Amino acid sequence: MGRAQGSLAGLRSATASAHGDLDAALDVLDRPWDTALHRRWLELTWGLLAPLERALAGQARHDPDALEVAGRVRADLALEDLRALDVPEADLTRLPECPDVPAVPDRAAALGVRYVLDGSTLGGRLIARTVVEAGVPAAATTSLTGREGTGRRWRETTAAVDAAGPDALPGMTAAALATFAAYRAWLAPLVRPRG
Repeated sequence: MGRAQGSLAGLRSATASAHGDLDAALDVLDRPWDTALHRRWLELTWGLLAPLERALAGQARHDPDALEVAGRVRADLALEDLRALDVPEADLTRLPECPDVPAVPDRAAALGVRYVLDGSTLGGRLIARTVVEAGVPAAATTSLTGREGTGRRWRETTAAVDAAGPDALPGMTAAALATFAAYRAWLAPLVRPRG
């Protein structure tokens, strides 16, 4: 296995448990869904994406070879999704942001965060189909899948992780795990009770 393959495999392996725990806690694909729940999902999603995307944009300004940022942002799409649910603008201006997102001081951290955020658009396709089948307007699901070119951007992200090599793996892993932890903590109101 080459260096690049090892970096991606190492990141996947190191984050698999955190990823699985988050998916199991939210149980999105196997729970009843309605417009009220979807609104709460979007509000919380915006509150996490907005500070993370600002941090990524700040890092990218100092790293001209970093992954392109503009096509990957989704916080603005979450707001548009909320507008599609007729959420008043006054409510949108009062949405809280997650206060505990990982710092993005360098490319390794940026790649770790990107790995989680860009990867979430792949699962977002399944979630979008599920919630639309439950009666949520399709126009309110764009933040789940991102802009056109999601698959290409994911391939770019994994290629960049590959190219970063083993020296960047600890930084990528720490940032990815911190991002999963932020998701788990911030989306805790949506965790489905067991039993």
